[in-house]
Amino acid sequence: MELTRVDYVILKFLKKRNCISHFESATLQEIMNVTSNSRPTTYRKMMNLCEHGYVGRGCKAINADTFYLLEKGMKIVENGGNLE
Repeated sequence: MELTRVDYVILKFLKKRNCISHFESATLQEIMNVTSNSRPTTYRKMMNLCEHGYVGRGCKAINADTFYLLEKGMKIVENGGNLE
């Protein structure tokens, strides 16, 4: 999967907010506020990042889906966009 600029923005946001576990995660609304994308677009992006192992789904916040950074996503952020 080739990451887009918005994908990098999302990964950096999750790292900055320390969203690194099932219980420490960001809601879709919080991510939408950072990306300025619509709910459907942001949800599709998050599902794509989940599918490719960059982020995981956290515990629900009331009815809201939450997301956190997985090891693969953490490596991307820490290495400035390189998986190596």
